[in-house]
Amino acid sequence: MNGFLLCLVLTLGSRYTWAQKAPSTEVPPPSNMTFTTRLDRTAVWVGDQFHYLIVVDHPSDYEFVLDNLTRETVNMDPFQVVDVGKNLVVQKNTRRKLFVDLKLANFGTGQTSMQIPQFTLYYFRKDKTVSVDQADAESLTIPGPVIGIRSTLPPQPDDIRDAITLNSWDRIRWVLPAVAWVCFAVLVIASGRELALFVERMKARKGPDRRKAMEVVRARWVSGVPGDLTDPRTCSTFCDHSYQSLKEYIGYYLDTPTMGLTAEEMREEMQRLGANPELTQKVARVLETCETLRYTRDGVPANTEASRAVAQDMQEIFSAKR
Repeated sequence: MNGFLLCLVLTLGSRYTWAQKAPSTEVPPPSNMTFTTRLDRTAVWVGDQFHYLIVVDHPSDYEFVLDNLTRETVNMDPFQVVDVGKNLVVQKNTRRKLFVDLKLANFGTGQTSMQIPQFTLYYFRKDKTVSVDQADAESLTIPGPVIGIRSTLPPQPDDIRDAITLNSWDRIRWVLPAVAWVCFAVLVIASGRELALFVERMKARKGPDRRKAMEVVRARWVSGVPGDLTDPRTCSTFCDHSYQSLKEYIGYYLDTPTMGLTAEEMREEMQRLGANPELTQKVARVLETCETLRYTRDGVPANTEASRAVAQDMQEIFSAKR
């Protein structure tokens, strides 16, 4: 009885489905079917991912089973299967090319090279007399190539950790935070100082725009120029008007108070501030002439000629580049 049961089990096991039958020997592919394998890398580090491409060239009367080629069903141990891609291309000569792209990851260490496990594809021959469900399936076993393994560890490390114990770290670990806090404090102080200087400069700059104020002074002086400079009283009034307008104009030009300066003091101030030498000479000459005419009365001819010279110099000063 026991012998009969054993024979029954062996008979049923021999008729098991082709998908679960492990081939005992490697069957060569048909003569009209070829395959090639390619790697996108010759060597990988631990954790690297690489592509393993299998290309099968076969005639159109063969059909491969591709439904079971998924990341969950393909086993390439010790490599981890990240993704499986498959594509069938029809060629002009009616032949077919099957591309199977396996994306693998390596986590193995301790070896300089590893051989990729063999990969098995199942196919059947198309026959008009036999249906697809009844066709006999055949297997194509593809041996895997060898890929190099790289690692930063020595060949036989006894201990990857340092044998020296650092006991002084607890006592000096406060140094880095202290330095960081000091740098942060210096940065805050410097930023506050720059902000205070900026606010102070902004307050000091309050007032009319210099260029607009200079245009107003020039327009006011032009409107006060008399048409006839032969009258002594008119010349005296014109010199007073030019004297005040020029001081106000130069004050805006130099961005410094100049209303209380004499002709000589104005010359020294403009030279100190680096003003144009020609402009400095004209300003000093006009101020000296106006001061002379304001405090001395030498007659109509002198006043007329001096007033005309003042008017000419004033026009050149106002037309000079700012």
